[in-house]
Amino acid sequence: MGDVPRDPDSSSRETAQNPDSFAVELMGLKRRGCCVLVTGPVDERVRAAQSRRLFGESETDRQRVLILTERASDFTAQYLPDGIPSAHPSVNILDYTDLIDDMAGTTSPSPPFSPTDASPDTSGSMNGLCAHLCDPICDAIPTDSCCPGELRLGITTLDVLIDTDGLSATRAFVRSIRSDILAVHGMGHFHFPGEPDPELLTALSPLIDIHIELRKTDDVPEHRWHLLRTDHSTGWLRL
Repeated sequence: MGDVPRDPDSSSRETAQNPDSFAVELMGLKRRGCCVLVTGPVDERVRAAQSRRLFGESETDRQRVLILTERASDFTAQYLPDGIPSAHPSVNILDYTDLIDDMAGTTSPSPPFSPTDASPDTSGSMNGLCAHLCDPICDAIPTDSCCPGELRLGITTLDVLIDTDGLSATRAFVRSIRSDILAVHGMGHFHFPGEPDPELLTALSPLIDIHIELRKTDDVPEHRWHLLRTDHSTGWLRL
């Protein structure tokens, strides 16, 4: 289980009566399909390191879809696992940085997010960047011959979509992609650099199964996992 946290420390909220319950719950999410929100005030190399774990070890059969939504600020950042080059047959890279640069300069400021937009009954609609990106990304998700957990999809950042299209449109975008990911029992992860504000978490939490926080302590990257809609969390673990 190399792409998930191991040995939660003593600050974990695991119960002493069932110390393996976190791992059991996490494996269930992976079998059913799930989506992960990754947040934290860390540099791109740390975010890329988390993606490498989520994309799965090189010796494991995966279908990896990497969506680039920002230009690399650090060219040493490597999102794919060691031993998996960008030309590997398991990898499909969708690079939308040019399109995003072009559209970001022509879009109007995004509308404010209303708390009512977070209601599970609100379908929302996509516009701008979200509408341009959604169909090609969904088309890149294989629809057959996928074993549970085989599909791994990652988006390098959602913040440009939120900045240009707003939270409501971004939420509709994530919902649509989530539907296709779960249809093949895959795992998708979405980065949001920095500390998420309450509005973001309110908007996306109904669509997210796992929230991973990132930080650096004494220059050591760490991650903390929360399995939403359960009481399972880890303490801070070395990444």
